[in-house]
Amino acid sequence: MKSDRWTIIVTLLVYLSIFSIRFPHINNSPCEQGDFWRQSDTESIARNFIEDRLNIFYPQFNYDGPKPNYIQLEFQITTFLIALLYKAFGYHYYLARLVPIIFFLGSSLYIYLIGKRYFGNPGAWFAVIAYSSMPMNIFYTRAIMPESAALFFFTGAFYYFIKWYDNEKLLPLFISAVFTCLSISQKTPTAFIGLAMIFILIKKYGLRFLNKRELWAFAAISLLPNLLYFQWSKSIAEFAFVRNIGLLYIVPKTVKAFFHMESYRFAAAQIATAISLGLAPLVIIGILDLEWKKDYPMLFWTMAMLLEVIGVASVIRLRYYFIFITPIAALWAGKTLGRLGKSRKTVIAVFLGLAVVTLWNYIGAGSFFQEKDNILKQAEVIERYTNKDDLIVIGTIEPALLNQSQRSGWRANIKYYKEIPSGAEKEIKYLIENGAKYFSPLGGYIYGDDGIYMQYLDENFEKLGEGQYFIYKLR
Repeated sequence: MKSDRWTIIVTLLVYLSIFSIRFPHINNSPCEQGDFWRQSDTESIARNFIEDRLNIFYPQFNYDGPKPNYIQLEFQITTFLIALLYKAFGYHYYLARLVPIIFFLGSSLYIYLIGKRYFGNPGAWFAVIAYSSMPMNIFYTRAIMPESAALFFFTGAFYYFIKWYDNEKLLPLFISAVFTCLSISQKTPTAFIGLAMIFILIKKYGLRFLNKRELWAFAAISLLPNLLYFQWSKSIAEFAFVRNIGLLYIVPKTVKAFFHMESYRFAAAQIATAISLGLAPLVIIGILDLEWKKDYPMLFWTMAMLLEVIGVASVIRLRYYFIFITPIAALWAGKTLGRLGKSRKTVIAVFLGLAVVTLWNYIGAGSFFQEKDNILKQAEVIERYTNKDDLIVIGTIEPALLNQSQRSGWRANIKYYKEIPSGAEKEIKYLIENGAKYFSPLGGYIYGDDGIYMQYLDENFEKLGEGQYFIYKLR
């Protein structure tokens, strides 16, 4: 009884600490220094569900052009849940951030269960704390983005697959299939977990696993809904900027990445940054200390996601694509720390050490939480001088000004769309003809401008606002 009480108390304290380090800045706008473009886009999709069409199959952006701007992106679980909260309780950023935080708490539970299965307690507790304290996870698991949802389904897929693998009961296998499907629907690179699953099956059955009908059903459940959604979203997409982005920009470079040493150097640096230098040695020790007969599923999972790191994350070079290595790294770190012993004094000492690491990592991630005041102030100017339905042109390639001011419109001078002519005079004329009423630079900045674009606006259109925060009235 005392042991059970001790376990419950420690587990509750662990999860309370996870939530508490994500509570500060919970009401920040999406315009944080850390990936404000992606956060802003994600939050705007949730708002557009409420204001235009509450249908999870029709997500849309506020650019480029008048609505609707239906897009081809991941299946919108996070944004749709945010939209439902907005509809029930109003527009509050803390509601938007609660969704990824809750998903992260769920993934932490699966880390605990996986860690307990392979390394027992207290290693499982230590793994959860390590998972929550990594710099990558401190910021991104409360960011208004789909990463936390992907982590939840990703870790759950592995946990239920291992449960099936241990007892071969069908229910865990089909739950794993659903989780795998939803994981891929959030972030396609999580499909690399399928390689780990194949390696595990070959280890147990050899190629005889191909004769198991339940595994073919698993593959169908995992992949077919995603293929159907991909085709559906492609068929409705009006926004061209991200259409087929994976096939066009990532896949052609994936194979080449494995033959360039720069990919490995970049990946190593990003992994170290993601998990922190304080935890990296513990991860390496845990891997070197593996017991093949017991730990090989963990090793296969590690190998599969390292392939993702090289083949995808090091190609696209967006730091949040490295987040899928963090659950595995945390488990290896937890194993290392669990080796120190199970006495209460040891457990408390390790927890205190991890608390110091957490505080250090939190301070290091502090710049990510800073809001971009210039965007917030410029958005206020746009809201003050324009109406909700006015079409706006912005001078930044990042769409945050449109999203933050809750307006639709275009990004100027990006030279992406063939139908939009180049040059200030021709482009502005085209945009006015298509409904643009105002132009908003950001602190006098226009993307790709050598001064000619701004000069044209100064000479031909009225300014509204004061100082560096102003807009032009186009008509």
